[in-house]
Order: sequence, then structure tokens, then C-alpha cells
Amino acid sequence: MFRRTGPKRYDLDSDAHLHNEQAMEAIELEMLNNIHEQIGYRPRFFSAAKIRYAVAASVLLICVGAWFFINSLYSSGKVLTASAQNGHMATISLPDGSTVWLNSGSTISYPSKFSKQREVQLLNGEAFFQIKHDEQHPFIVHYGNLHTQVLGTSFNIKYYKKLNDVRVTVVTGLVAVGDKTKSFGLLQPNKELIYHQQQKKYDTRTVNAAKVAAWRNREVNLYDVPFEDLVLNIENSYNVRLNYNRRQMKDVVVTIHFSSADDMTQVLEIIKAIYRLNYSIKGKEVVLH
Repeated sequence: MFRRTGPKRYDLDSDAHLHNEQAMEAIELEMLNNIHEQIGYRPRFFSAAKIRYAVAASVLLICVGAWFFINSLYSSGKVLTASAQNGHMATISLPDGSTVWLNSGSTISYPSKFSKQREVQLLNGEAFFQIKHDEQHPFIVHYGNLHTQVLGTSFNIKYYKKLNDVRVTVVTGLVAVGDKTKSFGLLQPNKELIYHQQQKKYDTRTVNAAKVAAWRNREVNLYDVPFEDLVLNIENSYNVRLNYNRRQMKDVVVTIHFSSADDMTQVLEIIKAIYRLNYSIKGKEVVLH
């Protein structure tokens, strides 16, 4: 199913809090403190006369935080890089026994052994993480300007550099998400955070997380995503280049379900039927017109 709508925004649902609010606050405070320790964040207040120093200090904090992350990777051992080429998927076993699935066109880096912190970096793409529980050693994923911290959960991160939206979807457990200066809070199962990189804003919504992460079984489920998300999915799944009128399709929001094991022409026929867009295929290039 496809539909054309204006930009969508989602609000945090009322069921986003645990029944025991005090326990929720205690867990969140502990996880956020851990995140702040990782990024070197300390709240400060500046007078008007010191604003320019605050800006410089912020830049320095970001640089120092990045240096510590890279340094921690190398101090933990050899840095490994794993990728899933277009048209393929990959499964990686991490040093702590956790497992990561990489979708087509994805790359991740991680140390050959973890030290005090379990940290990895999703360089590009989509990954599903099934993390071994360890209360003493939080697991942190860095991607773009964001990071996710957990103790032991399963969740999906979609961070393609070609796309504006970054998506974090929780299947089990609690997941803390934030950027280099603040936390966005905790996500519960079947919650998805959407971070709009250009606008530097985020929304949350309720989804069927198991369906979102079903790409591991070649089942593609896209819910209310920009048309460009579908295009990139087709390109990565079938290892082709798809050209289309971006201006014409920029406001199109798509919900679609298909199997990446199916022939690509089946998906193109759906697009043709809904949008009256013809297509032509020449080698590895597909044109919608």
C-alpha cells in the first residue's frame, strides 16, 4: 500500500512509561549518567559574555569524545570491519558473545576484544543487535552523531548516510538513545525513534518491531517511510541503481511489504500500478518514468 501525504510527526504515546514510575526514573538516571560519562558531558551555564567560550568548549568536547571512542577501540585490540555487500546479508559474532546481523549495503567496525566498555560503530547501513546481558559493561553503538546504550537487549538501527532519517527500533528490553550533548530518553519494546538529521529533531512512535526487523529473513516491512527509503532498499537488495524524479516523489510516504527473495519486477509492478510509473531495466540500471 502506498499513499501521498504531507510530512508526518509522531508524539510519544502515553504508554511510554513503565507502571512503576520510580523504578523507571532510577533506571533512566543510571543509564543516562553512563552515557554522559562516555561522551564527557557536564551541564554548564554561561553568561552572555562567555557564550563564545562555550561554543569553543563544545567543539572541544566533541573532538575529545570522538578521540576517546577511537582510542578505546584500538586499546581493546585490533579493529575489525565487517560489511554486507548489496544483495547479501552478514552475521557477526562479537567478542562478548553478542550477535549482529547486517543488512545489504551495511558496514560495522568493532574491536577484536572488548575492554571495560563494549563499543562498536555502525559506519553505514542497517543492523540488528542481539546483545548479551552484562550489567557491569554497557553496550554502546555509535552511528553518525548519535549513540545507543543498552545492558542486554535486542534492537534495530537503520543509519544510511543517503537518508535523512535515522531509525532505532526496540524489540526487547530498554534502549537509551542520545547525541553528543543530551539524551533522548529510554525506548521500550515496539517503540521506534526517528531522528531527522537535517532538522536535528526526533520523534517517537509505536510499531511492530518484530516486523521492522524481519529483513533478516528477507521479509521487508516499511511503515510510513519516505519514497527514497523504498528506493534505497530496492537498490541494496537487488544490487541495482534506480533513477527517478526525486522532486515528483519527495512528499510520497510509503507503507509496503514484500520479500527481497522475490523477483525485483514484482516490486516494480506494484509501483507502476499505484503511481502509474513505467519502468525500464538495462543491466544494473532501473529507470522510473
